[in-house]
Amino acid sequence: MNMFDEIEKVKKDFPKFKNVSQEVSSYSLNGYQRFAVVLYIILFSIGIILGNLFPTCGSISEFNSNCSTKEFNFALMVLVWGGSLLVFVFFFAIGHIIELLKDISKKLEKLK
Repeated sequence: MNMFDEIEKVKKDFPKFKNVSQEVSSYSLNGYQRFAVVLYIILFSIGIILGNLFPTCGSISEFNSNCSTKEFNFALMVLVWGGSLLVFVFFFAIGHIIELLKDISKKLEKLK
């Protein structure tokens, strides 16, 4: 059996852009999910700002024990980004759970 013939049998076409855009546009965010996205964008920006506002000491002067060069605080930025990701996932999950409960409630009402 030829390997290329097997690949031809199994391969699938890539999804068309029209189908993908319809699937994505059919999904809407509720209030919690919108809040999570906006909050994530804000906290992401704040992480960059805090990394610049509170720099780390790059090298210490030998004479007076002061910082001679200051560098961007990458660790603080990553810490804020990680926290913002956790907050985002928490609120987005709450919004998703609420949507699932609404769908279940609608289906139960139809059964009555």
